[in-house]
Amino acid sequence: MMGMSTAQEYKLRLNTFEAFIQNTYRISIDTLIEQIKQDSKDAYEVLNQYGGYQKANHNITNLTLKQRVVTVKNFLEYYDVDISPRKFKLKVKLPKIVRRNKEALSKEDIVDILNTCSDIRLKTYIMLLAATGMRAVEALSVRIKDLDL
Repeated sequence: MMGMSTAQEYKLRLNTFEAFIQNTYRISIDTLIEQIKQDSKDAYEVLNQYGGYQKANHNITNLTLKQRVVTVKNFLEYYDVDISPRKFKLKVKLPKIVRRNKEALSKEDIVDILNTCSDIRLKTYIMLLAATGMRAVEALSVRIKDLDL
């Protein structure tokens, strides 16, 4: 079961695809699906053109572009259009998603943060995070009985 915001995002993506189909092919989505099933249109070509259209006409990130194309792929598969994962990867050009590496704070940064804290509890919390590498939520869930002093 998906949340309301997820459903709205999928609706937005499919509405964008519908607008693309109407502007590019001057047909409805139902007609497109029938043409793909009858082999008069190539699903991979449609997906590739849709990706290019999104990149050229919308100021979106590479991740958003990929999500939109994959949503349409899943939509077509729902309507029994066979899309091979291997052929999809070969024929549909999607940009690579580059993830930036996160860098740890330097010792000087941590000292600066500690020096600006006036609350002893906050200082203790920050020192715990810095010393252990715990995530914030993990550190918040530590109880006194969890400690072996």
